[in-house]
Amino acid sequence: MKDMLEGLTESQLEAVTHRDGPMLVIAGAGSGKTRVVTCRIAYLISNGVWPSQILAMTFTNKAAREMRERVEAMTGEQARQVGTFHSCCARFLRRDIELLGDGRTRDFTIYDTSEQQATLKKALEADNLKLPPGLTPRGMQALISQAKGQRRAVLDLACANNYQNPELIAKCAASYEARLRQCNAVDFDDLLLLMADVLERFPEQREIYHNRFRYVLIDEYQDTNHLQYELMRLLVGPGDNIHVTGDPDQSIYSWRGADYSNIMSFTKDYPNARVVTLERNYRSTQTILDVANELIEHNLNRYEKSLYTENMGGYPVYDVTVGTDRQEADWICRSILSLNEEGNNLRDMAVFYRTNSQSRALEEAFVTNQIPYQLIGGLRFYERKEVKDFLALLRILVNPNDLVSLERVAGLFGKGVGSTTLTKVMLAARAHGMSSVELLAHKDFATLYGGRATPGLRRFAELIRSLRSIPLSPVSEAAEMILDISGLKDLYSKEIDDEERIANIEEFVGNVNRFGAENPDGDLAQFLEEVSLVADIDSHDEESDFVTLMTLHSSKGLEFPYVYIAGVEEGLLPHSNALGDPETVEEERRIFYVGITRAKRGLVLLHSQTRFLWNRRDYRRPSRFLAELPEDIVTRLFYGVRGRKK
Repeated sequence: MKDMLEGLTESQLEAVTHRDGPMLVIAGAGSGKTRVVTCRIAYLISNGVWPSQILAMTFTNKAAREMRERVEAMTGEQARQVGTFHSCCARFLRRDIELLGDGRTRDFTIYDTSEQQATLKKALEADNLKLPPGLTPRGMQALISQAKGQRRAVLDLACANNYQNPELIAKCAASYEARLRQCNAVDFDDLLLLMADVLERFPEQREIYHNRFRYVLIDEYQDTNHLQYELMRLLVGPGDNIHVTGDPDQSIYSWRGADYSNIMSFTKDYPNARVVTLERNYRSTQTILDVANELIEHNLNRYEKSLYTENMGGYPVYDVTVGTDRQEADWICRSILSLNEEGNNLRDMAVFYRTNSQSRALEEAFVTNQIPYQLIGGLRFYERKEVKDFLALLRILVNPNDLVSLERVAGLFGKGVGSTTLTKVMLAARAHGMSSVELLAHKDFATLYGGRATPGLRRFAELIRSLRSIPLSPVSEAAEMILDISGLKDLYSKEIDDEERIANIEEFVGNVNRFGAENPDGDLAQFLEEVSLVADIDSHDEESDFVTLMTLHSSKGLEFPYVYIAGVEEGLLPHSNALGDPETVEEERRIFYVGITRAKRGLVLLHSQTRFLWNRRDYRRPSRFLAELPEDIVTRLFYGVRGRKK
């Protein structure tokens, strides 16, 4: 235990060794928050608490994985109850979802965004409904997600936001939910919502969780929404052994429902809570921290703190004025190449921006200058067509009610098997008390189907029957057999980009094999659950040597030796949508603060006099935030600006 606590500051030690009762840790950027949380878990374990009695929830798989690995290294014990909110709730629902009695079973499928939209489309078609004018399917999905995050009825939310025809919107939402239940599927928000319903509706089940988890730890508490807040309150037992860690100055996700007031009102919820503030920074130079501190002090609604470090070296902070957005990209590329020539790795550098549209000029410049880069927020691996095709094959074997995946598989292998035919199959299956997949796999399919089964439908049924005969464990062997029997690779051998698609399929099989090696007792359902919960930040490659391009929002939780923030201009940062609302402007300042505090050694802030955005060239003004930075610390440069030196 002594080794575990060695090197901790007085504040960190206080946070780690606190035993019972509520505690709020205000953890500044780069203050060793992850170490504090993992040391606390390890401390509890070393003091006789079983690892299975400690529930720790965070927001990304990367953070959860890092915590589990550190705890295991410190204690030799596996911290299986450390995960994301969604992965923990998915695991709980595999046991408890049937209590709700809505027809869904433990082998439910988790639908991603595209599958949710496909479900909405099919639901509306089946119920002969249309969305009101001006409301897109994507907008409808956002409204449903917002309602679930706030635990409000869609009708109530639609009325509150002055939507046209809220009654029709509510009918469309109900149709979507019914289709999800029919498919034995849930969306991301359902994982939390349904678990909260279980805990709220079944007191005896809630008591089981209270007895099971003596300690609950929540990381990044400033990012929780109303639903996550209520879920936390339901999971915490009578002893109030709740430990939350967060930084109000890094609360930047209100657009997806995060409620800043959760962390600000923690001491009202728990009046006897101990509050510990971590202000020593282990990441950045003092110059960078002075800029960050000066900026964030302009926010009124915050916990008072000032970051400091013992690292007094590093570069000046630069504020660069350029003539155009192309010159901005050119300046960044020249600077990166210069740092690279000095011996710095490209992976040590990152470029942040407020909106995705800003990446175009940057990407063009990187290609022109032959600088390798990765774009976070682009098409993710599991969103690629060939990978989603393979996933659909696996999903119908795990969840035979998954109609979205069945339709995708039919589109691949069922020649002449379209929506109309699948609807007939579904109706016939329902008449015989089985799922569509079960009917197709039945040895007497043609007889049970009743209608005239075309040769294409018969061949498709034979394929489903063959696939259903494959043992689903071990997972690596199952995936190889499914790939072989389905002939998925052969589908792509005739396409122009077949080599890349086949390589992606092989990479997918490699991921299955890695999962199987790391989880000897794992099954396909667990693998599919892990895939469904992969977040964008988890796709960040830290090993390959290329520059990272990403939005400021995506940068949270990461760090780089050298950071460039492009487009520090009015209308971008703060964003035009925030102007006129003091609270939203404060959040924009927090977004800028997050970007600044990602930098370890070098920080460059850039703004352009003109920029091509939204299909036109506009004159730009420097962000008001630049005027808030300490003039004696920030070095101002000019590039491509008439009458000014570089």
